[in-house]
Amino acid sequence: MRRLEFLITQVRNSTDNKDINGISNSEIVGYFNDAQRYITSIIFKANPYADLFKSQIEYSANSSGEYELPEDCFSTNSLSMVEGRFAETENNKGYSRIKPVSESEFSYIFGYITRDNKVCISGQNEIANLEKIRITYFKQLPTLDVRQAKVNGVTSGVSIALSSAPTDLFVMDDHCCAVNAKGEQVVSNIYFTNTSGSTLLTANTAGVTTSHYITAGKNSCNKSLLPDVCETYLLDYVKQRIYTRNNYEDAGKQQYFTEQQKQDIASIFSKNKKDDDTVPITDVNFLFF
Repeated sequence: MRRLEFLITQVRNSTDNKDINGISNSEIVGYFNDAQRYITSIIFKANPYADLFKSQIEYSANSSGEYELPEDCFSTNSLSMVEGRFAETENNKGYSRIKPVSESEFSYIFGYITRDNKVCISGQNEIANLEKIRITYFKQLPTLDVRQAKVNGVTSGVSIALSSAPTDLFVMDDHCCAVNAKGEQVVSNIYFTNTSGSTLLTANTAGVTTSHYITAGKNSCNKSLLPDVCETYLLDYVKQRIYTRNNYEDAGKQQYFTEQQKQDIASIFSKNKKDDDTVPITDVNFLFF
């Protein structure tokens, strides 16, 4: 996938919107993020176990039996598995599956439910003996942004100096990320306290170097993690958004993706089984009776 700046240029050229006074870069960035979220929702509905979106997190067990869902968890119903470890072993590091239970079963059956954006484990005796909890879930991809500015210098634990004052960063978020020249995220969740200038006042400087660029948002990057085959769909969605924006009377008639495009996107991430569902028949002697 190409960096976002190149995709924005292509969209501007193909829609004849080269004037940034007509439609700003930040608005188009928003459309690309809407496109990525829309594509992600299509994929989740079609295959919630798609490998690209699969992520895991481990927690040390606690006495409350409650664990916050990860910030990048797609939704409360996107957990594919919850596991508990009572003792470390060679087999799956000692983890075994904890089954989901209903609210009515929660008080008397060992299992888990999701409540208030948390995974809640039931069974006091089991909770007391747990060592770790592992959650496998369908994640949100990092949001997209253009390069806001290049890092010019770093004062450890104090500030990040930028090559120029960013145009949109301070009005978009109070968090940013550092990305490399390829647009890949290197450092996430950099919180800064100032609202203007060319220096970010932040204690979160670890890992940031002068070879990096800054993008807006807690979990952002400069190019989508979707595979290259999805680039066309990102571009098509944004073109339709721009068309709708410029033609208000047709807004209610626009479809950002056709049904065929939705099916094509879903098929890209459909489960591609490599093993047979049944044991093959190797004894064919019965055919001669």
